Amino acid sequence: MKKRTYKFFAAALFTSLFLMVVGCTENTETKTKDENIQTIKAVLHNMFTGPEDELKQIWKTNEAEEELKALSKYSEEQFKDYFTEDMYMEYSLASNEIVFLKTAYRNNYNLKVIKIKFEKTNSDEDIYNFSMEVQLQKVGKELSEIQIVNGQANLSKEHKIEEILIRNEGVLKSLKN
Repeated sequence: MKKRTYKFFAAALFTSLFLMVVGCTENTETKTKDENIQTIKAVLHNMFTGPEDELKQIWKTNEAEEELKALSKYSEEQFKDYFTEDMYMEYSLASNEIVFLKTAYRNNYNLKVIKIKFEKTNSDEDIYNFSMEVQLQKVGKELSEIQIVNGQANLSKEHKIEEILIRNEGVLKSLKN
């Protein structure tokens, strides 16, 4: 009887340990995935929603040096925490993070992210494809247009964007019409 109880206890203990290890591993992967998606989502919303009043005020500035300082500060507040140091420097030097908002502003449009879908690639690295619906609405008009924007983001272990690729031909073309 003792031998039978011992076998049962050992089997129960082994099963419990196994479930705990599997459960913890899945939880960590899910948490990492959620953090990565939150990072990408925040950046895409900051790039494709607006332009907000703060940004409009910066662009209304007539002094180039003052505008540059204000844009640098705005970019740092909106984007720096989401990018690796190298990628942030590369991206912000080219003003890639605000190109859509500036084009919208110059052509009297507002942008709004409607929906974003994410799919993790079959890679060992943290690479996500995304597809997003962006609403383009001319200021003062009721009708709006929806454009699809696709892209890919590579993230570091710290959940920061190392590389981002945005395929956007339709958005910029529509904003310029």
